[in-house]
Amino acid sequence: MNLAETWGYLEGDVSAAGGAGRVQRRILPRGRRNVFLALEVPTGNRMMILRVSSGSLVGVHVPPDSGGLVLRLSHRGDPVAETDVELVLTDVQHRDIFDLLVRDLVEVAEQPEDEVVGVAQLVARLSDWQQLLRRLSPRGMSAEAQLGLWGELLVMREVLAPAMGIDEAVSAWRGPMGADQDFQMGAVCMEVKTSAAHGLDRIPIASERQLEVPEDVALVLVGLSVDARIGYGETLEDMVRALRSAAAAAGCLSVLDDRLESSGYSADDAHPHGEMGYSVRSLVPCLVGTGFPRLVSADLPVGVADVRYRISLASCRPHMMSEQDLTQLLGDIP
Repeated sequence: MNLAETWGYLEGDVSAAGGAGRVQRRILPRGRRNVFLALEVPTGNRMMILRVSSGSLVGVHVPPDSGGLVLRLSHRGDPVAETDVELVLTDVQHRDIFDLLVRDLVEVAEQPEDEVVGVAQLVARLSDWQQLLRRLSPRGMSAEAQLGLWGELLVMREVLAPAMGIDEAVSAWRGPMGADQDFQMGAVCMEVKTSAAHGLDRIPIASERQLEVPEDVALVLVGLSVDARIGYGETLEDMVRALRSAAAAAGCLSVLDDRLESSGYSADDAHPHGEMGYSVRSLVPCLVGTGFPRLVSADLPVGVADVRYRISLASCRPHMMSEQDLTQLLGDIP
């Protein structure tokens, strides 16, 4: 598996291709798995693609993006028969590490005869790599990541835990495990968007799947506006400390710690998360349903995926929920 040679061929293909899209070449033609190296056009981002039957991904939790790596699924065919598991390197400084990662992932995916097992092993190994890279990173969490994590934990503590108990609230926190929504509770899902801007005017949506749930599942989008000031309010460490104490009393501390680590948080980070404190300005829950301004998979033309967009908060007003409505919705979860 000569990766350097394949990258060289691909760079020549890009020069000849022009336009936008990607160029790709299959590696290990005699292998069990369909694995490709690819270059995005025009970004030049390097990719590893594992093409599998869509049924092999049922029940697989895709790890969240981290450390210059983006993992996404691209469905092929109509009806969907195959899915490309695409690992994209967005930080060119890590090309050498990316080659090591690709070699390791291909090796673990190739070993089992069963494709389902191969996919599961690849995803598990990628999670191990992500945790290692987070520990070795000298930068720690970005300010944006810290803010987002604080907002999710605030909702866990102040909204979900009073309604269902801290143990169920921790279990429902699925965002760090790669779920499309931050919290998944069976019949109800919740996505939290936190902003420290002066006004929460526009809410960023990360993909067409983020506001997409089955018809019998209720989806709540929470817009959280906070004031961020050094030396004032509740820090991320304060929030984590309080939740860990509650989780320890409820017997779910190990689950919370696993999710915190998967989110990128580490109390042992060489660069502490700082003394930035947060306080809530407003918390606005909206029920996502008929008429809500959103894009879902069915709205996109064939070949279009990984759409990012923003929603005007003003357009969400007809869908805003009262605190009583939200409490009742959560209380009705079976």
